[in-house]
Amino acid sequence: MRDATRDDAHAIATVLVRSWRAAYRGLLPDEVLAALSISEREQFWSDLLAARPPRTRMLVATSAGDVVGFAALGPPLVEADRVDPSLGDLYALYLAPDVWHCGIGSQLHAAALDGLRSCGFTHAGLWVLDSNERALCFYRSHGWTDTGRSQLDRGPGGVELHERRLHRDLGEFTLGPTALP
Repeated sequence: MRDATRDDAHAIATVLVRSWRAAYRGLLPDEVLAALSISEREQFWSDLLAARPPRTRMLVATSAGDVVGFAALGPPLVEADRVDPSLGDLYALYLAPDVWHCGIGSQLHAAALDGLRSCGFTHAGLWVLDSNERALCFYRSHGWTDTGRSQLDRGPGGVELHERRLHRDLGEFTLGPTALP
């Protein structure tokens, strides 16, 4: 695991598009998944990595020198959650489908939690597609609990994303071998 650089934007975009097409098949319309653009996503991530907003981190997981996953984290994006300066959000955690079930996701998750701690957050939240049982199972197994909150977000092509809010305390586990400086 390492901090992402602007040079990673294309690899991050590729992982995101590949992951969405595999993970969200049957959950989102096929035409929305087919229309996902690596170049559009690359521009978004390049701009974000160049801006480096305060208290945000972007991490990448690599294998044989190639980016195979990424996580993004920082202050909450939803205004209602911004009132608590000790709350950080896990914005994204995605892996290339060919490395699913290899333990990389758990390592990246641990590094992301360490990243939230390093930004001064003591508890965390995330939004997850409410029909994504695979992701919900992953997060529950890593100590996240459902808050009972939900939201309707707009995704690519204007598709409605019904999401639920998960939460976890960051003090439950000590920094492990995946801790980043």
